[in-house]
Amino acid sequence: MAGGGSSGVLGIGSAFMTDLGSLFPARMNLAGNELEFTFVLAGDGSEWARLRSVAGLAGRVPRFSVDSGGRRLRVELTGTAVGALIVQPGDLTPAAVNAPHLGRWQDRMATTVQLAVDEIARMLSRCRYRAGGPEPLIDLELAYEPDRDYRARAADVHEQFRAVVAPVRPVLQLRWRSATPAQRKAFRDELPDATAVRSWFRRRRTISVMGLEVELAS
Repeated sequence: MAGGGSSGVLGIGSAFMTDLGSLFPARMNLAGNELEFTFVLAGDGSEWARLRSVAGLAGRVPRFSVDSGGRRLRVELTGTAVGALIVQPGDLTPAAVNAPHLGRWQDRMATTVQLAVDEIARMLSRCRYRAGGPEPLIDLELAYEPDRDYRARAADVHEQFRAVVAPVRPVLQLRWRSATPAQRKAFRDELPDATAVRSWFRRRRTISVMGLEVELAS
């Protein structure tokens, strides 16, 4: 597997998302060096899979399987621990992504998430280059949080464009799984200013990576 750590897997995941285009990333979960997505596909899944089988995904040969009902498509990138479940729009509810409604705003999320994933991969690679040691491993999970400014932002645009205003914002939750103290320090040294969020149970720092919120667990 390229990279051998979270950085390499995220790099493959970023290329995967680029090749998939505007499929809505309903879920993403990185556990060390295993990455799993759930995307929403509008259209014929069989034809979509046929075209990707010929062209490849992320420079690799994809392996497809379909469930008995034909509504869910499983994709695995051979030679990697990167995979995805492709579902139909009717199989995704607003509650599944913590949103009051689904719509055209979903089309913009793929690029937003992909840019942040790609940058985090580069950050991990740089911290390992500077600090040495084994490949660092992290856990990274995608969540959607209600946007408190949604109503105000929607009111500021023409009615015909309100469908593209997202009622939620994507948030990546990052936790260290395996890294040396020097690697963690090298990672922290290049972080932008962060806001500390305190609770009874934990302390978190929230930063912006390519415009997307990333919560860093202590």
